[in-house]
Amino acid sequence: MARLPHIGPNDPAFTHKFAQTKNVKYHYVEAGDPNGEPLVLVHGFPDFWYGWRYQIKFFAELGYRVIAIDNIGYGQTDAPMELEKYGLKAQSDHLAGLLDALDIPKITLIGHDWGGAFVWRFGLYYPGRLNGIISICTPYNPPTSTYKTLEEVIAILPQFAYQREFVDPETTAKLDGNKSKFLSSVLLAGDCDGQAELDYMVQEYSHSGLRGPLNYYKTRKINFDDELVHIPHRHQHIIHTPSWMILAKNDPYLLPHMANGMGKVVPGVKFATVEAGHFCMTEKVEEVNQILKTAVEDLIARRNEAAAKASL
Repeated sequence: MARLPHIGPNDPAFTHKFAQTKNVKYHYVEAGDPNGEPLVLVHGFPDFWYGWRYQIKFFAELGYRVIAIDNIGYGQTDAPMELEKYGLKAQSDHLAGLLDALDIPKITLIGHDWGGAFVWRFGLYYPGRLNGIISICTPYNPPTSTYKTLEEVIAILPQFAYQREFVDPETTAKLDGNKSKFLSSVLLAGDCDGQAELDYMVQEYSHSGLRGPLNYYKTRKINFDDELVHIPHRHQHIIHTPSWMILAKNDPYLLPHMANGMGKVVPGVKFATVEAGHFCMTEKVEEVNQILKTAVEDLIARRNEAAAKASL
């Protein structure tokens, strides 16, 4: 199969913008029709907006309004010092604030990796702001009443053992000391096309370093406590927003079988699988884009059907 044309960070399709919410200044990239159906793309670790470059341009050319954010702590978005501001409840509040600042009432939310974990939590905390949810790689794990330490999680999911290093207080300085080596070791396999892209990624990491991105791995107890307070009843754990779960067959971390049983807590969720690794959005661009297109169109069709029934 012929390789798709390279999309660099300075592609004219990408418009860089900033928005100030109550607590955070966001950097994001926007493309497409400003009056089109709004899609918000949320990256994982150690990506930033650029990890979505092939999806941004694809959906922009289809007439959607595409917004790819730099998450809190990444790129040119603010990187607050307080750890609690990196919890998924706080992240949800931040995104709701961004939607208010942009005067967007409802969105379809698409996330990968940590972004995938986030989109499900946004579905719990702000279901009224959503037209649909699509997660790539990351299944929905409902809140529980029993806290598990990282070591307890690793005992069940040994592929997460790498997180021991990410929560180590000394890791930030170590990775900041050689950003190029770290980013190339993680991203070159699927998310970076060469030295020019690596240089751009290192440049974007020069704004705030690895402190913010690594903070996400340190919020386990914060997320547990937030869910215990804000989602205390089991019936509240159910996500009723129309949703899709896209599995990467060869993901070594977020294994496809981890999504088994999701239909019980996300009624009506639809599944698709791509033959790719963790960074599937750049590894298998055409396949992922076609699945996403199908998913977005299905979510719109389901919404229109529900609206038609409601009007009867």
